[in-house]
This record gives sequence, structure tokens and C-alpha cells, in this order.
Amino acid sequence: MFSFLDMINSSLSYFNLDVKLKNRIYIILATLGDIYLVYVTFRLFINQAWLRGFLYCLAMIAITYFIYVNFVFYFLGKTSQFDFLSPRIAKITGQRFADNNQSQMRRGANRYSTGLANQSNGLFDGADTIPATVEIDQAEQENLQKVVDRLLTEKIFVNDFNGMNEREIIRQYQETHKPVQALNAESIPPFFELVHDPLRHRLEIYMGMNQMERRPVGHISKIGLTDVREAHQKYRIYLANLVVVDGPNKIPGRSGTTIMTTADYGLKAQVAYRQRTSNQRTTIE
Repeated sequence: MFSFLDMINSSLSYFNLDVKLKNRIYIILATLGDIYLVYVTFRLFINQAWLRGFLYCLAMIAITYFIYVNFVFYFLGKTSQFDFLSPRIAKITGQRFADNNQSQMRRGANRYSTGLANQSNGLFDGADTIPATVEIDQAEQENLQKVVDRLLTEKIFVNDFNGMNEREIIRQYQETHKPVQALNAESIPPFFELVHDPLRHRLEIYMGMNQMERRPVGHISKIGLTDVREAHQKYRIYLANLVVVDGPNKIPGRSGTTIMTTADYGLKAQVAYRQRTSNQRTTIE
């Protein structure tokens, strides 16, 4: 029986299966093996092989516990309240572990505290705001990398995958099919502003620790669905909010692990605008 299960287990390693599906198959195989172990234990007790029967019974209880914990995680999508070993193992191996409720509360607190520290570039009540498309050239990308590195060094930005552990990263990837970025969500820089660059004829986004250390990190190409030149001619444009996105991220690897990959940082911008009067008409062309 165990030789048969081992053969199936070895065969699965040749296929590039989804991590969640593969672990579900392992749980089913382990359940079959556990049922066989129950039968063997029962027969040992009937034959009065008390010591062997007791040892087999302990093994059966341990395997049943692990099957239950993994069933709850991979089939029900949550962490069992009886999973006492995972936090201890994570502590020994240096990994971070938290159950779903604690993780959600921590991520919510992180977003709340970040929002309090850097809500926006002022308050724009009464003004219309709309998402803007940001483009980043090579020089701007280098500047953006330098600014983010500085903010990470100063602990203003945090790379902790929103407090998610390995299991949660894998689960989120399976749900969204997108890499999980290391940089926390809602990473709003302490200083940012929008500047009209007359030499390059575009609206440049500056960002930094403060105004003295600001760097050009991107430029706006569209406001909503409208080309920025047309929008700038009709409206006065203000940068209401700026969030750093993307960057290094993790994707699922083999055997329930994750792989760290590299990627460029990006920007999400929200702008406020007001109608220009006839004598305020201008262009950036």
C-alpha cells in the first residue's frame, strides 16, 4: 500500500502542477495511507501486539492531525485554530507566521497608519479628481529607484509583502494570478508635486524625501481618457495623490515555496483639475 502511494507521489514531481492542486492531491493520498494505517493498527490490537499497536496508533494520530490542518488550509482556504505547530516551525526557520484574522487586522492597521501619515498632497474637497496615466522613461526610472531605496532605508516604505507569510502569498497569487509585490500597498511618498517642464513640454512628477531632495520620477501622458496636452489646455491640473507600486515581488515556486523576482517600480497618480478661464488657456505642446 505505502509503496503504491510512494510511486504516485514520485510521479507527481514530473508534472508542473499548480501548487494548490498538487497539495490537495497529496492530502488525498495521505488520507488513503492513513486509512490503511488505521486498519493495520486495529489488526495489531486484535493480535495483542500492544507495543507495536500503540506506536502505530501514535503515528496514525499525528498523520490525521497534519491531514486535518492541511485540509483546512488547502481546501477551505483558511488557517485552523488548532494549528499549533506551524507558528513554532516558522519561528525556528525564521519565517513569519500569522493566522488569517491577525494578518487581515495587521494589513488593515498598516494601511490605516500609512494613510494617516501620508494621506494626499493636501485636501481637494470641492475639486474634481481623476486617475492619470503615468509614463516613466529610463532616467526617471533610475531616479524612482533611488528615491524608493532611500525611503526604504529610512523605514518610510516597508518591504514586508503587506505582512503576508509564504502560504498567504501563494494563495493570493492563485486567486489573482499576479505576483505579490514586496512593497506594501499604499506606499505614498512624503513629498511629491507636479511641475510643468517647458523644455520637454510635459507635466513632470517630482518625488522625494522632501522638496530639497526631489527628483523627476515620471510624467503624465493621459488624464482619464484624455491626452494630457488637451487636458492641460482646458484645465488647471494638480497632483492630488501618488502611490508607488510594483517593484520586486514573489511568485509560487515548487513544493510550496516562493521565488523572489525583480521588476521596476511604477506610479499610480490621482490628479485634481479645474476649468481654465478664457485668459488662462495654455498648452504644453
